[in-house]
Amino acid sequence: MDIHDTVDSHEVTRVLKELQDRPQLLRERLFPLIYDSMKQIARRQMRAERSEHTLQPTALVHEAYIRLASADPDWQSRTHFLACASNVMRQILVDSARKRISRKRGGGIAPVTVDDFMAAKPVNLEDILAIDMALERLKEVDPVKAELLHLKFFGGLTLAESAGVLGLGLTSAKEHFRLAKAWLGRELSKRRNL
Repeated sequence: MDIHDTVDSHEVTRVLKELQDRPQLLRERLFPLIYDSMKQIARRQMRAERSEHTLQPTALVHEAYIRLASADPDWQSRTHFLACASNVMRQILVDSARKRISRKRGGGIAPVTVDDFMAAKPVNLEDILAIDMALERLKEVDPVKAELLHLKFFGGLTLAESAGVLGLGLTSAKEHFRLAKAWLGRELSKRRNL
């Protein structure tokens, strides 16, 4: 089952537009509609975590929702909201990884490959930070490619949905994705060779 089949996309978009000027009601009505989709995103992101992680998908969803609820809602559609939720969840995991590594004070850097990242294979805390740092570097060079990788892998969006969020045609998104994937592979390879 696709993450985006769980709830009627048009219903979420309608609620977003209808209640845009009433943020409290928006939050109350949106969360029940979008909860299952957020939980699927959280599970996907947590699958890439080793068992050393203390967060559970439900806690990750709730923490993300709390952060999103305190923001000004300007979500245009269900896909846009899920992309924002995915970004917030990724940041929560990165912040958690940073805290744990700082408590460990070192521990070495284990290799991660772009294939591990794309297959959502378990990666350790250092790998999460390496991927995040690589995406931040890519964002400086090409924000569209960085966001495309983020939406596809962390958000669980399809390439077509990611293209829609970014306002790209599918052919253009495929080319951006191919180049971004190659760039990320090179960056992670450089780290392995350190």
